Amino acid sequence: MKVIGYIRVSTKLQSDKGNSLKLQSSKIKSYSKLNDLELIEIYEDKGISGMSITKRDGYKEMVKYLTNNQIDGVVVWSLSRLGRKMKDVVEFMDILKENKIHFFSIKENLSNNDKIGSLIMNILSSINEFEVDVIRERIRDVKRNKKENGEVYGRLQYGWDGVKGKLIKNEEEFSVIKRVKNLRSRGYSWRKISERLNSDNIKSKEGNVWYDGSLYNMMRGYV
Repeated sequence: MKVIGYIRVSTKLQSDKGNSLKLQSSKIKSYSKLNDLELIEIYEDKGISGMSITKRDGYKEMVKYLTNNQIDGVVVWSLSRLGRKMKDVVEFMDILKENKIHFFSIKENLSNNDKIGSLIMNILSSINEFEVDVIRERIRDVKRNKKENGEVYGRLQYGWDGVKGKLIKNEEEFSVIKRVKNLRSRGYSWRKISERLNSDNIKSKEGNVWYDGSLYNMMRGYV
């Protein structure tokens, strides 16, 4: 049976907790050898969240390959490596079903070969998505409380400085925010605005040049 593997980590912390690409790859190779599977290729995504398929080049390459080649199965270390959203997992399983491809998740000892296995995978996918939502909500609550109390939280937002654990308004950066708002109201694109800021040697909070994406993300809290 010819199979391909897929591995993913979203953060360095995740790697440190035992989900490194090297570990996942080793598990897939060992599993394939133990079960007499011919491992053709292992696709990977590094530093990419499981909540977003559109940004996962490795995932997209894997799907393209398995739909255009004679592949019998896909192997992952854990179901959560495939994705954190149930909708995405279900859609992937549909692709496998259409192409008559087997799926194996090593950690959970699951496959799509029977209805019970498919049911358990749907349940686990729902739990994974729920856990992510709970964590995000907790982080939002912590940030909200700290902001209301004027305390520093996480990475400093553009427009604010941290002094002795307290948030202090950065007037110079706020003038840049005001300028960006004004240009947007006049119909300027994010790219044109970023080019203007760069030409005036105005840097981001980290001292980097501006891009349309980074400028848009910075301004999300102000528009």
